[in-house]
Amino acid sequence: MTNEGAFYTSHSPPSDERALDPGEEPRTAGREPLTAGAKSGAGDRAEEACRLAELHRLREEVAQLRQALDSRPVIDQARGVIMASGRCGPEAAWQVLVDTSQRTNTKLREVARLLTRATHQEPLPEWLRSAVSASCARASRAARRNGTGG
Repeated sequence: MTNEGAFYTSHSPPSDERALDPGEEPRTAGREPLTAGAKSGAGDRAEEACRLAELHRLREEVAQLRQALDSRPVIDQARGVIMASGRCGPEAAWQVLVDTSQRTNTKLREVARLLTRATHQEPLPEWLRSAVSASCARASRAARRNGTGG
C-alpha cells in the first residue's frame, strides 16, 4: 500500500529504521497521512517546507559522514607515518596533522593523502615538508613543556 503524495502531520522521525531509497519520503508509522487534496492553508505549506529543509540537511550530513568514513584510513596511515618519522605518540601525531592543515589552509584529508603517497609514490611537496617539520617541532616543544614526552 503506497500513499503517494501523502504528507504527515508530525515532525517526529520515522519509526522504521530501514534505509530510504533515493527520492523516497520518510513515513511515520501510526500517523494518518493527509493527502494532497486534504491539505489546506499556509500552515501545511510551512510544515512541508520545514520537512523538505530537514530532509536536505540530513542528506548533507550523511554525505559528510560518508566522506569522513572514506578518509579515515588514510588519516590513520598519515598518523603512523608521523609517529614513525617524528618518534611521537598518536595524540602528538594527530596534533601535527591538525596544525599542519590549519597553518597551510589545506584540508586535513589532503595533507594525509600527500603524506601517505610520499611514502611510496612521489616526493612530499616542499611546502608540506616544511609545514610538517615545523608542526613536529611545535608539538615536541609543547610535550617537553607539559612533561608528556614526544
